[in-house]
Amino acid sequence: MSKPYSKGIYRGIAWQYDYKDKDRNVHHMIAYMLNRTLKMFEYENMPETIPVAEFERLLQVNGFAFVTEVEGELYAFNGGLGGEPDVYGKPTQITIANPALRFNKTLDIAKDGVLVKNDHVGIGLIPLFARYSTILNENEITMILATISKRVSNLISVSDDNTAKSAELYLKKLVAGELGYIMENKLFDSLKSTQTNDSGSVRMADLIEFQQYMKASLFNEIGLNSNYNMKKERLITQEVEINSNSIFPLVDNMLDCRLEAIEKINEMYGTNISVRFGSSWKYIDELVSRQVKDDTEGLEKVVEELSEVVEKESVDEEVTEEAVEEVAEKETVEEETEEELEKN
Repeated sequence: MSKPYSKGIYRGIAWQYDYKDKDRNVHHMIAYMLNRTLKMFEYENMPETIPVAEFERLLQVNGFAFVTEVEGELYAFNGGLGGEPDVYGKPTQITIANPALRFNKTLDIAKDGVLVKNDHVGIGLIPLFARYSTILNENEITMILATISKRVSNLISVSDDNTAKSAELYLKKLVAGELGYIMENKLFDSLKSTQTNDSGSVRMADLIEFQQYMKASLFNEIGLNSNYNMKKERLITQEVEINSNSIFPLVDNMLDCRLEAIEKINEMYGTNISVRFGSSWKYIDELVSRQVKDDTEGLEKVVEELSEVVEKESVDEEVTEEAVEEVAEKETVEEETEEELEKN
């Protein structure tokens, strides 16, 4: 029976969290990351037959999409790449099978449409998300087990089946958050325990720091500046700038691929589509642009001030030279006058 608060919201679909179900948990982490990255780019004048969310999903999940015309309308498809490789070993044909449109053809990539890549390699974001999600999920399991292990300070060993069943029930109650107990003194006497909370065990703080580090690394990979420095002191400006400079290459690569492909689509089909960063990525891009503009204006101001100083020094030198020449001429005239007086 579903909980009252889940009616109409969760629809009874797997709202329980099973930390041991690794495949489901990794799948959910990847899905939540896609929910973020599908807002990475904004498009204008995109045809209604190509929903932006579906277009980005094709790119980020499959690594590419092929835009072509079907019955006078533009669509984005996934398909199998093949054909005779070109001079650089890249595929020249794509086979598309779309039951909804009853469209099944092998098309020439260069002539029959535009191949849009998510990145220059065409790998997409799923391998990246899967790697980090797997590591994060494993660390979450470790943290959960470490949390549960805090409820018992000894490792239990048993010598017979009855004792094992009693110990198993005891541990199940601890995992469930209930107070565990041993039912019989005879079984309790047969139990042996070993201290587990020693100085060599992994600290919970280490697990939390590792979780924060991996999450920050994942966000940095997709162009979202997230600090993973866990030290208590303030970060110096150089540390912030180094972290900022390392987050842009991948997203810049993705934007370049889209700009290049959109330009080809506009040229081939007469559309007027445009693309730029969206959501948080748009804010970061504008922030960087403003910073570059401020730095440029600051540099121009410095150059202007230096030019004024140099010009002023040049004028001062000219004035000084004229004054020296005047003094020299005056001295020459005085010498000539003295010579004439002596002759007379």
